[in-house]
Amino acid sequence: MSPKKYYPATWNDDMEMSGLMSMIKSRQVNSVDYDRKIRFWRGMIESGCYGEKDALLTVDSLKKRFRRGDLVPSSLPIVIEDMINTGDIITLDEWKEKHSSWLGWGFSKMMRTGSWFMGASEPGQRYLHLPTVKKQAEDLLELYSREFGDEVDCTGEVVAWTDLFERAGSVVDSEENFEIVLQFLSDSGDVMVGNARNGEKVLKFKGRRDSGPARFTEADASVHDIRKAMLRLDKEISALEAKAKKLDQDTRAALRSGEKVKATNLLRQKKQADKSLADKDVQYSKLLSMLHQIGSTKHNKDVLQAYKAGTSAFKANLERHGLSPEKIDATMDEVQEAAEEFHDITDAMSQGIAGIRAGVQDEELERELEELMSGQKTPEKPIRELDLPSVPQNRLGLSQEDSEVEPRTPAQMSLEERLRKLRQMAA
Repeated sequence: MSPKKYYPATWNDDMEMSGLMSMIKSRQVNSVDYDRKIRFWRGMIESGCYGEKDALLTVDSLKKRFRRGDLVPSSLPIVIEDMINTGDIITLDEWKEKHSSWLGWGFSKMMRTGSWFMGASEPGQRYLHLPTVKKQAEDLLELYSREFGDEVDCTGEVVAWTDLFERAGSVVDSEENFEIVLQFLSDSGDVMVGNARNGEKVLKFKGRRDSGPARFTEADASVHDIRKAMLRLDKEISALEAKAKKLDQDTRAALRSGEKVKATNLLRQKKQADKSLADKDVQYSKLLSMLHQIGSTKHNKDVLQAYKAGTSAFKANLERHGLSPEKIDATMDEVQEAAEEFHDITDAMSQGIAGIRAGVQDEELERELEELMSGQKTPEKPIRELDLPSVPQNRLGLSQEDSEVEPRTPAQMSLEERLRKLRQMAA
């Protein structure tokens, strides 16, 4: 048997492989030999399952896969037991019991504790390599995303079971392994298996923006039925196009040969085929429009949820900053009151302080000064004759410099100047 591409370089070393093919010794006897062989054959089983695209195995199938000339691995039963203990391998019966619709987890858990019940070391016992199943599940999701995830009708989450299996040849090698991978994806919530109205199995994958696990609904079954109808119409349209093309060729040939009646009948058939073709085109367009509407409904739901999330975030941001219509109105009222108070204070300060002149008005004082200086005020009582000094030579007893200045009228003098001159005159 020629080496596979996933075989390690050690496979070509005869001496090394002779020791690895021999029976494994007890770990108490030789722990180094035990660990080396366990590690090597665990890696070989994992790379072999993934490389062969088959997560199902038996001891006999592994012996055939890893046969090297006349040598077969003698330590496989012990390696299988070790992988069962670490949880990398379980029996296929245990997997089926765990995913059975009528047996609960309790029974499966009880079965797991006793590999003796299933005959774990039996050569014909079938096992499931779980790391390989996990890798196959990742590859299948990638295949779905590449082949179906970006459908133009916006309903790529719904895929027929048969359609996906036909394209999964690069991931799994058997229908049984394909079912196991789907069950694994169902456990993680990435896919759900449903049934169409005709009983056909349909897959519903989890959307990119979906928060919960995938859920198969009546709408998904309708999407599948619409696609089946469109596929059938597409085949009928292709057949009618070919028929119309052939009828056109036959009509032209009949005309060339002078068979007018035959040409007329052929042309009538072609017209009927054209009419049927146009009708089916309309039907196909209507079904495609329905798929787009179903897909748009989901997008509208996503947009509505985005609106709700944005509104909640906006409200939370306003609340965090203490902004609300009531608080803003109250603040604006306070600003208005403060502005009005400021204007009142400004007006009060511009009016001056009452009583600062001891009740004497400037107008009265001016009038009294005018009367005193003009000599028009008549005293109420007669003034006694006084021994007055001689009249000074200058004006009003002013200095010589002041007297030489052209005299000013009382109206041109300030209040202080008038008072000063009155004092001089009284002196």
